[in-house]
Amino acid sequence: MQEDETTVAVAVPGSIHAGVNTPDFLSGRGLAIWNAKLILQRLVLLVCGAALTALVTVQVFTRYVVGISLFGIEELASFVAVYLYFIGASHGAWERGHISASLVELFLPEGKARTAMAIFSSLVTVVLSGWMTVWAFQYLAFTIRRGTMSLETGIPLAWVHGVMPLGLTLMTLYFVVELLDRWNLLRGKTSR
Repeated sequence: MQEDETTVAVAVPGSIHAGVNTPDFLSGRGLAIWNAKLILQRLVLLVCGAALTALVTVQVFTRYVVGISLFGIEELASFVAVYLYFIGASHGAWERGHISASLVELFLPEGKARTAMAIFSSLVTVVLSGWMTVWAFQYLAFTIRRGTMSLETGIPLAWVHGVMPLGLTLMTLYFVVELLDRWNLLRGKTSR
């Protein structure tokens, strides 16, 4: 697929990316920014995945082969994991790959009733995600006020906790896009 300014972020029908959360109304600079944000998320996931793998490998090697344990490596690994989890969760929300325990698809036939139930589910998800985002920002503000530092490495925990409101903000944004997409589907105004 050739990339240009009008191309929507990776969306291959029938693949895991078939339900991407890229708004239909985006084009030009807005779409370029949206796609750049997704590329940055993927880059962070790649770097964090590689770093976490390297940290765990080094810790296992030094502990079980060399017989020593490196100071602070487990703490660093847990910090990298926090970034991996929150950015990964936001990317999963963009892909609409989040886990759902809905039985609606089993009982309601395709149509407006199922779409209305999906809208209600999306609305609840947006509200809960927004609520958690507010809590994450409050927690970050608390961490900054207290000036908390990690015990072993001395890293300010604001650097670690800062990814929580970022990831939750992105998740909320993607859930809002999904809600609007479903609302437009109910009204018959969607191209997907």
